[in-house]
Amino acid sequence: MTFSVVFHDRETKTWGVGVASKFISVGSVVPWAKAGHGAVATQSFSNYSYGPHGLELLRDKDASTVLNLLTSDDPLRETRQAAVVDRNGNVAAHTGSKCMDFAGHITGDGFSVQGNILAGREVIEAMAKEMEKGGPVLERILRTLEAGDSKGGDRRGRQSAAILIATEGKPFEEFSDRWVDLRVDDSIEPFKEMRKLSLLWEATFFDQEMVSIKDHEAEINPALKKAGYSSLREWADNNNFTDKVTELKIGDKVLEALVTGARSEW
Repeated sequence: MTFSVVFHDRETKTWGVGVASKFISVGSVVPWAKAGHGAVATQSFSNYSYGPHGLELLRDKDASTVLNLLTSDDPLRETRQAAVVDRNGNVAAHTGSKCMDFAGHITGDGFSVQGNILAGREVIEAMAKEMEKGGPVLERILRTLEAGDSKGGDRRGRQSAAILIATEGKPFEEFSDRWVDLRVDDSIEPFKEMRKLSLLWEATFFDQEMVSIKDHEAEINPALKKAGYSSLREWADNNNFTDKVTELKIGDKVLEALVTGARSEW
């Protein structure tokens, strides 16, 4: 009932999971990640303990060893599906023989894609192909989930999605390793919602190119009026973009969020 990707990006020193399902709040169960350790996806009659226990084991063990330790003593292992990526980008995946069709996984360089109750193998094939294209991490993971959905995804339909990324670099909160933490818990259009959330996340937390406000006044002024604000400064301060808007410049992602109306209803 779920399709997901676990990954390690060596350039950004990140580990994470992207997941979607016709199940409420899939992000509360499937994705687990810890910087410097790795990431785990636990799905198909999920064994919740695979997440925290797997991350602890990944402190000093490789992906294959961890996956074997998680599944070997589990009496319901043939109903489970899980994937693990370790601190070095090694991957291992398990699809139990009693997972509901279609169920399967594909591993690649630093990633594994997997799913169950899928429209067909073409779902994970499309996901693997998209992962191999590379690109900025958040966009890459979102594209991978969208690629799976475009081939039918969960054959029962759509409901929830989540992206969790941990980093050894710059997290979004001090004393945390979380770089991205997004969830759509119940929606008829979870990928549309995730697109909006990812834009707002990048606008709020990511470094971005600063562009000239004057050059974009024709876009900015109508957007402010539509959103009900009398000035760009008022809108920026009210929406937590204070440090992304100066007297002369605005972050390109902040500009996109304003112009596309991502926060107009706030």
